[in-house]
Amino acid sequence: IWINRESPLNPLNMETLEEIESVLTLERKETTIIVGKNRAFSAGADINNFLQMKESDAFQFADSGHRVMNSISSYPFPVIAAIHGYALGGGFELALACDVRICTPDAQMGLPEVTLGIVPGFGGTQRLKELVGEGNAFYLASTGSRINAERSLQLGIVNEISDKVMERSEEIASQYAELPPVSLRLIKSLIRKRPDEGFQDEIDAFAEVFGTEDHEIGIKAFLEKKKPKFKGR
Repeated sequence: IWINRESPLNPLNMETLEEIESVLTLERKETTIIVGKNRAFSAGADINNFLQMKESDAFQFADSGHRVMNSISSYPFPVIAAIHGYALGGGFELALACDVRICTPDAQMGLPEVTLGIVPGFGGTQRLKELVGEGNAFYLASTGSRINAERSLQLGIVNEISDKVMERSEEIASQYAELPPVSLRLIKSLIRKRPDEGFQDEIDAFAEVFGTEDHEIGIKAFLEKKKPKFKGR
């Protein structure tokens, strides 16, 4: 999925959010990469639209944003954020909703909403807290600080830093393509669960994969010291 707005910083508006959701709803067959064209992944919401926005408009906009982020969570395959340049505000929240984040060395990330007198609206406070803990999440959101690629890696926000972020993201997607889709789908679902929900679901998922042909292929290949060729069933 390419974010390609007329502005080089790829601000997110309602139309862009709806297009992202539409692609994720229709294309549910393989690992997806989200990447921004031009100078940035996405520098966040289009601030010009905020001047005339009333409470009811803000609710609708945030609700749409949450729906898009949730569509990433419910997408049955991994979603990779290939981040270059700025990933700020809603753009950072979009990256946080993805399963894997790869960034370039010059990437800048953060939640600057507090400096505008507002708060993050697309789930960023909750997803950032899950990744970096309450203390770090509060500091970043309450100061509006930007963090660079190295600090993002230290905090566990990004998985890797790469000069060739799109190529590296495509390599990871290719690795996922060789793995059994049922196992990938279940692992993603389990990781997204809260601990109080996840334990029983993990037991159920462990039993479910033993009903697939892929589990037999994988175990036999391991015992025979061969590379498995999964069939997706």
